[in-house]
Formats: sequence, structure tokens, C-alpha cells
Amino acid sequence: MMHLDLRSKLVVFLSTVFLVSVLSKDTVFFLLAAILVIYVSLQGYSKSTIKLIIAMGVLSFLRFVSNGEGFGILIPDMFLFMVIRTLVIVLSGIPILKTPPGEIMAIMKKMKIHRNVALPLIFMMRFFPVVKSEFKEIIDSLRLRGLISIKKPFLTMEYLFVPMMFSSSKIAEELAAASEVRGISASGKHSSRREIKFRNLDVIVCLITIFITMSMIFLERSY
Repeated sequence: MMHLDLRSKLVVFLSTVFLVSVLSKDTVFFLLAAILVIYVSLQGYSKSTIKLIIAMGVLSFLRFVSNGEGFGILIPDMFLFMVIRTLVIVLSGIPILKTPPGEIMAIMKKMKIHRNVALPLIFMMRFFPVVKSEFKEIIDSLRLRGLISIKKPFLTMEYLFVPMMFSSSKIAEELAAASEVRGISASGKHSSRREIKFRNLDVIVCLITIFITMSMIFLERSY
């Protein structure tokens, strides 16, 4: 499994965002997607990659079947086009999203990023996965009690969102308390048990990213 520094992951992500906004030819775009699949899989995130590949495959098939015209007002071709490209950006961002929050915090401190910017990002990355898990548990409990009904959508929404609101508030308080216990607001120099180092592998990945970006632009303009 390949372990990269967050900064090299950001280089790949920003390069992907740039290429997705520039590339117009499908062949070059899907070549970029294939390279990203290899990049993400080498870091051990195959399960997340497979889900995105299936989603992109289905949407690409729909575009092919509709001959680039979409399916009327409900599913226009522009919508399919934008979703496919968004999924490629998400694919490049998986290694960043899977990075432990402690490592992200340590790197941000090393990069001299102000805590007013760093702390909200860390809390956000910790908050949403916990809320997602809590939301799944609420749905499972409602299904067991037979309270989810298509015939009564407003009542079902009430059963879902009321406990979710209370749960979200509780999770936010617990995360804030846990951070305070760990001394997140303490003044002075903070240490980290993780070794934050830009290794040779990170340099190679950044150089390959620059090369691929230039190659993609060349292919886009040549063919």
C-alpha cells in the first residue's frame, strides 16, 4: 500500500480539478479517470473506487444510449456530463478524505495555516462521517419499528430529521469536548505522534502529476 503525504495528494486533486474543467474530449477524459483509478487503488481504497467506477459506467452508458442528447427534461445530457466529471473529482479526493484528521492537523500546522481555518476543516471532516453512521442507525431503527412509509412522507421525514437534529447537536458537543481534552486550544507548540515528512515518493508523484497534466493538455489540443 502506497502512503503519501497530504500535500502530494492535494497536488493530484488540484491537477484533477484543472483537467476536468479543461478537457472536452471523452477519450482523454476517460484516460484521466483510468489513471486516477490506479492512483487511488494503489493507496488501498479499492472499495470506494469500485462504487465510483460503477456510477461513472452507468452514467456514461446513459449518455451513449441517448447519443449525447439526454432523456428530455428529467435527465438532460448536461446533467449527466456534469455528474460524471464531479465523480472524477471525488475520485481524486478520496485519499484526502480518508486521511486521519490528526495527520491533517499536523500538516496544516507545519504549513503555518491559521487555526481559524484549520480547526473548522478538521471538525467538518470528523463530523460528517459520524453523522452518516448515526443517520444509518436511525433509518435501521425506524425500519425495525415499521415507521418508514411512502404513503406518509411528511411523517417519515419528521421521524428521520427530529432525532437526527438532536443527534447532530450531541455529536458536535462530544467532538468539541474531545478536542478540548486533547488540548486543541492550548497555546504553545503542539507535537504529533505521526511523522510528517515529504518523502521521495511524494516528489515522484508530484512530478508524474505535472507530466500527466501537460500530456493531457497536449492530447486535448492534438487530436
